[in-house]
Amino acid sequence: MLRVATFNVNNLFSRWSFAADLPRTVADAALPELHADSKEAAAGAVTMDGQSAGGDVVRIVLPDGQELTGILRTFAGRLVSGKDPKARAWVARRIAALDADVLCLQEVEDQDTLDTFCREDLAALGVDYPYRVVIEGNDPRRIDVAVCSRAPIERISSWRYFGGRVFSRDLLQVAVEAPDGKPVNVFVNHLKSNFVTDEFALSPAEVEEAHAAIQAKRTRQTEAIAAILRKQRITKRAVVLGDLNDDPAGLALSALTRHGMVEHITAATTIPGPTRTGALVEDRFAAESPTMWTHRHRANRKNSYSCFDQIWTTTDLPIAAAHVMRRTQITGDGSDHDPACIDLDL
Repeated sequence: MLRVATFNVNNLFSRWSFAADLPRTVADAALPELHADSKEAAAGAVTMDGQSAGGDVVRIVLPDGQELTGILRTFAGRLVSGKDPKARAWVARRIAALDADVLCLQEVEDQDTLDTFCREDLAALGVDYPYRVVIEGNDPRRIDVAVCSRAPIERISSWRYFGGRVFSRDLLQVAVEAPDGKPVNVFVNHLKSNFVTDEFALSPAEVEEAHAAIQAKRTRQTEAIAAILRKQRITKRAVVLGDLNDDPAGLALSALTRHGMVEHITAATTIPGPTRTGALVEDRFAAESPTMWTHRHRANRKNSYSCFDQIWTTTDLPIAAAHVMRRTQITGDGSDHDPACIDLDL
C-alpha cells in the first residue's frame, strides 16, 4: 500500500521577524544599526519596497557589539514573518496522524524551511521523511510546492518555465518507487488562486472581469499539465494533485478529465484529525456541506465550502481508499485547508 497525500500548509515560512526573534531588550529599544550585503538589498530592507519578496541578507549590530545576520523579506510593502510555532506544531501533528508515504505540500518557502520543519517539528513526533524536495517557483511571495517521501524518489523535474511560466508556482514532478518496485509519477501543483487584489475597491464589472481572467489562467495551467503528460506519453501510473483552487467538475479542470484522469477526493470519507494536544476527534462538521470539502471561506457573513484539494489519477491505479482528515475547529487547525489522501494498492 502507498498512501499519497496533499496538504496546503498555509504559509510555511521561516522568515525573520525582528520583534519576535531579537532579544526583547533589543527589540524594545531603538533599531540597531542595520547593514545589507548589497545596495539592492539595503534598499529593500530599509524602504520595504514590497514589489518583490526578495531575500535581503542583513546584518544587525547589537549595542554590545554582537552581530546577527538574517534574511529580511517583504511583500506588498510589509515584512513577512515566519509561521507561528504553535500553528507549525499543529500542522506537524496533522501530518503525523495522516501517516502518508508520499506527502505533497503547498505554500512552503524553500528547501531550508522544509528541512527545518522536518528536522524539528516532525522529528519530535517520530516522523521521518528522508526524501524531501522544494524547487524555487514563480510566485512573488516565494511560496512553493514540495514533496516529502518515505518511498525513494528516483527522478525530479521542474516545469517552472513551461509555457512561458504558465504555472503560478511550479509543476513539480517526482517519480517515486512504489511497493511493487515500479515508479509512480506524482505531479504537485498549486493553481491560480481566486484572490482579487483590492476587490472591495472595484466595480462589479471589474470584479467579474478579474475572476474571468483568473479562470482563464487556471484553464491554461490545467491544459499545460495535460500537455506535459502527453509530451512524456504518460497514460499510466500517474497522480496529479494539489490545491487546484477550483471545482473538480469545473471547466477549468476539464483537461484532466479529457486526458483520462479521475478525481477521488470528492467521493472521499473523513478521518479523525488531532486537536492541539494530539487527541484525535471525529468529523464534527459533516452537516456544514452536502458535498466533500477541504477548504472553508467566510465572506459577507456567509460560509462557502470547496473541495480545492484534489487527487487525480490515471485509471490503471488501484484505489483502496480516499480520505479527508477533518479539522477540529471550523476556522482550521494550523492551516485553513484540510489534508486529503488516497491509498494505492500497489
